[in-house]
Amino acid sequence: MNDKDSRKKVYNDEAEEQRLLRQFDIISSQYALATRIDPNKRYVQYPESLRMIGDPGGAVILDIGCANGTFTRMMRCAGAGEIIGFDPSENELTDARNEEAERPLGIRYVSDYSQIPTGKRFDLVTVIMVFPAVTSRQLEEIFTRSSKFLKMEGKLVAVTLNPDFSRFGEVVNGRIFSRRADGRIGIDFLDDGGKKYMSIIDTYFSMTDVERAARKAGFANVRWEALKIDPAGIEKYGTDYWAGYEEDCPYIGFVASRG
Repeated sequence: MNDKDSRKKVYNDEAEEQRLLRQFDIISSQYALATRIDPNKRYVQYPESLRMIGDPGGAVILDIGCANGTFTRMMRCAGAGEIIGFDPSENELTDARNEEAERPLGIRYVSDYSQIPTGKRFDLVTVIMVFPAVTSRQLEEIFTRSSKFLKMEGKLVAVTLNPDFSRFGEVVNGRIFSRRADGRIGIDFLDDGGKKYMSIIDTYFSMTDVERAARKAGFANVRWEALKIDPAGIEKYGTDYWAGYEEDCPYIGFVASRG
């Protein structure tokens, strides 16, 4: 079996799907912390996702892999209409539902696609940093279900690992990325003091892998978008902190539509 075949076997294995799910169940509290303090999320992933979405005014949105609901709440506060957040991790959804109970914005959270009303159609599907947390089979499922859930004129907006990123082994804005022998990517998360507070193992997908899954599901138009740093992040951390980030960004945007 060659390396490519071996990688596909790992990425499509049912046990691997369960491992990925348990990983995020276990680190749910640490991941919730990351959504609040991590500069990559606060000043790149989230603001750039909102930019790619455009004006969400009144839009009906499905957020796949919503985790603790941080981004669903951002979209709602930006003017989105009805939002459903989906995540298979009940630990993550507990945080999202508790936040909704304490500060209600009218967001519904579900852990199974069957809980989404039959015939429901969305203007937008968001998939923020979810591709690295799934297998090849699950990647295809995300696109297939998104295609069915979206209105004909709707679009999918995603942020994922940048396959062209090269600064492995270095501290990159609160992260250390490492290549693993099994083809996956290890990531250590560091707080502002440089102390590790969380580690995850992510799936590596090439641009071809993602585009193939999207087109198989009926998305005829796909494009990749380089991500920029929010000016507020530069003001907070300074230009030295972000040096080289946009030139060799760990993350990249992806937008897909059917028509």
